[in-house]
Amino acid sequence: MYLFTMASSSSSSPNLLTLIIDITPSTWGQRNIIRSAKDKALAAKNKSSAGPATLDDVLTAILAVGVSFSCLNRDNALVVIAATEYEAAVIYPRKGGEGSMESVVMGGSSGACGERVDAGLMNDYVRLGVAELINRAAERSEKLNAEEGNKEKSQATVSNKGAVIASALSIALCTINRFMVAHHAGVSALADTSYSSQRKDDEGILALMGGKSSSSKQQQQQSQQEARGMISSRALIIQASQDRTSDYNALMNCAFAANKSDIVIDGCFIPSGWKDPSDGKEDPKTSPFLEQIVDQTKGVYLSVPSGAAQVGGALSEVLMSVFLPPPNIRTNMNLPKLNNVDFRARCFETGESIDVAQICNQCLSIFKVKPKDKCLTCGAKVKKRSSSKGGSKRLKVS
Repeated sequence: MYLFTMASSSSSSPNLLTLIIDITPSTWGQRNIIRSAKDKALAAKNKSSAGPATLDDVLTAILAVGVSFSCLNRDNALVVIAATEYEAAVIYPRKGGEGSMESVVMGGSSGACGERVDAGLMNDYVRLGVAELINRAAERSEKLNAEEGNKEKSQATVSNKGAVIASALSIALCTINRFMVAHHAGVSALADTSYSSQRKDDEGILALMGGKSSSSKQQQQQSQQEARGMISSRALIIQASQDRTSDYNALMNCAFAANKSDIVIDGCFIPSGWKDPSDGKEDPKTSPFLEQIVDQTKGVYLSVPSGAAQVGGALSEVLMSVFLPPPNIRTNMNLPKLNNVDFRARCFETGESIDVAQICNQCLSIFKVKPKDKCLTCGAKVKKRSSSKGGSKRLKVS
C-alpha cells in the first residue's frame, strides 16, 4: 500500500477508475443455489464454505476496492456501472442530489483525502442501484416469458444470453471522455494535436532517426499528456456470466477506441466451477471476449480460482492485489499475464470456434449454420440467390 501511495502522490494528474459489474439475475441466482447446496454439505463435515462467490460477496469486494482506490489520491474519482442481460446504467454516482455526477467530475473544495468518493454514499448507491436493475430485469423477464409463444422468437433470442457488457463499456468510455473534457477547460481531451495526430509508425521512424529510445518516447507521451491536462483513466470489468456473442463487434469497437485513447481496461472473470451432473457440461471458466479486450488495451486479466478464493474477504484481497496498482507501476510487479489469447472466430449463435462461416453483410455477424429467415443479430432478412452457373448458392441479407 505504501508503494501505491507514493506512486499516486507523485503524479499531478488525478485518476479515474470505472468499475463495470455483471449483475445478471439468472447467473447469480444459479450460483446462490449452488452455494447453498455446497455449504450444507460442508457444514455437515464441519468445514467452511468453499464458494462459489455470491453477488453480495462481489459487491463487498467492489466497495473495498473503491474505498482503497479513493485513499491512494485525494483527487481520484470513481464511477460504478452495473449491467444485466437487458440494460446497463451508472449506479454511482447517482443523477442529481448529493454525490451527483457533476460534483464528482468537478471535484470538491475541502481538499480532504478521498473527497471525490464518499464511502457511505457509495455503499448505499451501489446496493440501491443493483437492487433496482435486478428488479427491472426480473419484471422484463416475466413479461417476455409471457409474450414468448412461437419457436422463431425463442431462436432469435438465443444469442442474447449474458450481460450487456458492450453497452456498459460504451457508457464507461463516454463517462471517461466527460471527465477528460472537464479537466481540459471544456475542450475535448481527445482532440487532435500536433503530437496525437502523428501515426505510431511515423513515431517509431522518427525516434529511430533521432536516436531516441523507447523510454524517452514514453516520457514524451507522459509529459504531453500532463500538458494537455488529461485525467489518467482505466476501467475494470468484473464478469460472471457467459459472453454475449452478438455483442462481439461492439466490444471490439470499444476496445479499439479505448486503445486509441490510452485507456487501460482490466478484466476479471469469476467462474462458478459448476459441472452439470446430468450432461457433464461445465460452466465457462474464462471469457474469450474479455481476454481479447484486455490484450488489446494492455490491461491485466484474471480468472479468479474456484473455491475459498471467492469467499468472504479473500475475494477483496484478490481484487485489490491484482487490480488496485496503477498501470505505471505494474511493470515492477508480478501480476498475471495473458500468454495464450484465443482470437479464433466464434459463431454468434452458439459461441463455438469455427473456421468457415456464413457472414451477414449488414452487421458482419458470423454463423456456423446459415440462418433460415433473418440474421439473429440485426434482423436483416436472408435471401437466397443462385450463381450464374446455377450450382451453388450464396447467403445475402437485405
